[in-house]
Amino acid sequence: MEAAARRRQHPGAAGGPGSQLGASFLQARYIPFFLILFMYFSGCFTASKAGNSMPAPALLLVAPSGLYYWYLVTEGQIFILFVFTFFAMLALVLHQKRRRLFLDSNGLFLFCSFTLTLLLVALWVAWLWNDPVLRKKYPGVIYVPEPWAFYTLHVSSQH
Repeated sequence: MEAAARRRQHPGAAGGPGSQLGASFLQARYIPFFLILFMYFSGCFTASKAGNSMPAPALLLVAPSGLYYWYLVTEGQIFILFVFTFFAMLALVLHQKRRRLFLDSNGLFLFCSFTLTLLLVALWVAWLWNDPVLRKKYPGVIYVPEPWAFYTLHVSSQH
C-alpha cells in the first residue's frame, strides 16, 4: 500500500521521498529550454522602431502564454531559473536600447509573456503567503507553492 502511494506522488514534490534529488533534476532539465528561449530572444532585435508593435491576435495570445509559463514555473518549481532568464532578457533589452536596437514583435511577445508570468507568480505567492500548511510544505526563503499542492489541499478536499 505504501509503495503504491509513493509511485503516485509527484516526483519533485517537496517533502516526498527523494524530493531533493527530484527537484534538482526537474530544475536541471529546464536549463536547455530557457537557454534556447534566451538565444531566440537575443535574435529578436532590429535597428528600426517601425513595425515593432504586436498585432492584435498576438496581444490576445499573451495571456494564455503567460498563464502557461506561470504553470510551468510554479508546478515545475523553477522560479530561480525563470527569474534569472527574465532578468537576463531585461538586461539584454537595456543593453540593446543603448545600441539603438529595438525588440521586434516576436521578442516583444516573449518579453510581455515573461512579464505577465512574473506578475502572476507574484500574485500567486501573495495570495498564499499566510497559508500555514503550504508554508510548512514549502519552507525556505523562496516560497512558490505548486498549484497541484494547492488543489489537493484546498479544492479536492472539499468534494
